[in-house]
Amino acid sequence: MTAGPLAQRLRDLIDREGPLRFDGFQARALYDPEGGYYERPGRVGRSGDFVTGASWHPAFARCLARIAARLSGTGPGPLHFVDVGAGEGELLGFLSSCRPPGLDLRLLGVEASRRRREAAVAAVPEATFFPSVDDLPGGLDGLVVGYELLDALPVRAFRVLDDGSLAERAVGVDANGAFEWREVACPDGPLVVAGLASRGAVLEPGQLLEVRPGAAPLARALGSRLRSGLLLLFDYGAPTRALYGPARANGTLEAFLGHRVTRDVLTEPGSRDITSWVDFGEVEEALRGEGLVVHGLVSQSRLLLAAGIAGELAGNPGETVTAERAAERNAVAKLVMPGGMGESIRVLVAERNTGLGSSLIRSPLV
Repeated sequence: MTAGPLAQRLRDLIDREGPLRFDGFQARALYDPEGGYYERPGRVGRSGDFVTGASWHPAFARCLARIAARLSGTGPGPLHFVDVGAGEGELLGFLSSCRPPGLDLRLLGVEASRRRREAAVAAVPEATFFPSVDDLPGGLDGLVVGYELLDALPVRAFRVLDDGSLAERAVGVDANGAFEWREVACPDGPLVVAGLASRGAVLEPGQLLEVRPGAAPLARALGSRLRSGLLLLFDYGAPTRALYGPARANGTLEAFLGHRVTRDVLTEPGSRDITSWVDFGEVEEALRGEGLVVHGLVSQSRLLLAAGIAGELAGNPGETVTAERAAERNAVAKLVMPGGMGESIRVLVAERNTGLGSSLIRSPLV
C-alpha cells in the first residue's frame, strides 16, 4: 500500500481482507510514510494539534540538564543524553544550548519518521540520530528520556462480553465508505485477560479497554541499553488497576485535532493524533525484569520542581517585571501549573547503578 490517499488505501485493504484490527489501523494512520499523521509538518506546537513539555519551553531542557549533571561520574564512560521519540530535535536543540560547562554530554536521538529525523539532523548537527531503539548502542551511561513516547504506540481495542471474555474491536467500512467499528472474535482474549488480572485489573461486562502490545518490548529494549543512569518516561497514564477501573469504563482512546480532544479516532486517518493512556504497571514490570530499580510515578510538576524549575520562576531582588519577563514566567509556569500538563503528565522514574532516582520524587536536587 504505497499509492493513493491513505483513507482509500485503507478502504481497499479492508475490502480485500475484512475488518482491520485497530492497532493495524492506528499504525497506518500515524506512521504511513505517505499519509501518516507523524509525517505531517507542524503537528506539534502552539499552531499545531498539541504541545508537549519537551518542546514548549527551554526551561524543561534546563531541568533535564541539571539532572544530567548530577549523573556525571556515576558511569565509566562519557555521559549520554538520549531523547527517544525526538521529533524534529526540539528538546535536543534546547539541551545543546544549555548544557553545563565542562560536562562531556553526548546527544543521541531516536526518531522513526525519516522526514522528521532529517529535520532533526539539520537542526542539531552535533547529535546522533537513529531510526529505532534497536539501533541504539548498548552500554549507555546517562539520562534516557521519552516524552509522550508510549502513548503513541498502537493499541488493540476490546469490549468485555457478559461472560468476561473479550471481543476485538476492529475497523470496517459502511455502505457509504465511512470507517466504523466492528466486533470480531478474539482468540487470544484469555491471555490478554490473564495478563491484566496478574497486575490487579478487574474487568466488568460492557467495559471498553485498550492494550498496547509494543509497550513492554520497548521498555525492555530501553532498559537493556542503560548500563548506568536514569530513565524518565513522561506520559498520560495510570497503574494497571486504576487504568482499567470503573472510572474509565469507556476506555481512554481519543484523538487530538487543532488542540481539541475528540473520541472520533476513525475519521480521516492521518489527519489527527490518536492516543490512549499508558498502563504504567505493565511498563514497570518490564523494567524490573531488565534489572532496573523502579521508583514509581511522580507528576511532571513535582519532578521539575525537584530539578530546580522554581529558580526559573523566581525574580531577582528589586527586579522590574516587564511585560516580556511576565510572559516568560507564564510560559515556564505552564510546565508545572495544576490543571495542565504539570499534573496530568506522569513520569515513571527508573534507574540503574546511580542511587539518584529517589531524589527526583522526594526532595529537590542539591
